[in-house]
Amino acid sequence: MDSLDYQIIEYLAEDGRIPFSQIAERVGKSTATIHQRARRLREQGYIDSISADLNWEALGYPVDASVSIRDNESRGLEILAESLSAIPFVISAEAVTGEFDLMLNVKARSSSHLGVVLDEIRRIAPGPSRTVVTLNTYISGRIPPLPAPDTPNSSS
Repeated sequence: MDSLDYQIIEYLAEDGRIPFSQIAERVGKSTATIHQRARRLREQGYIDSISADLNWEALGYPVDASVSIRDNESRGLEILAESLSAIPFVISAEAVTGEFDLMLNVKARSSSHLGVVLDEIRRIAPGPSRTVVTLNTYISGRIPPLPAPDTPNSSS
């Protein structure tokens, strides 16, 4: 990857709907070059997908929660996550370190609806859990500097 590839990724991460012609104009390259580079970045796995940043509140899901759970039955995290994927309000499940095994992102229509979703989660993953409800989001959708710094402690 070179600096042009990183620029393309940054523009697409900022606005996935930006036309390739606009990126081309900003970086001083042809639209065909940007199109070919973006296709190659997808093929090589640097870009998984380009998606919309949804307004969950406007879509009827104003409650956002993080739910930490343990795999008490030792099924394996992939199997547990697959079971939880049957709950449509579980948006993501990530393996984490610490006291719990999985961190779930949950969307709900109301606090009472969140209670129903939590009951479904507990049915699939009985045992200790911790739920934290988001009040406000101040930083979202950022990407770190590209390319990644060579040193892990670099803050620039």
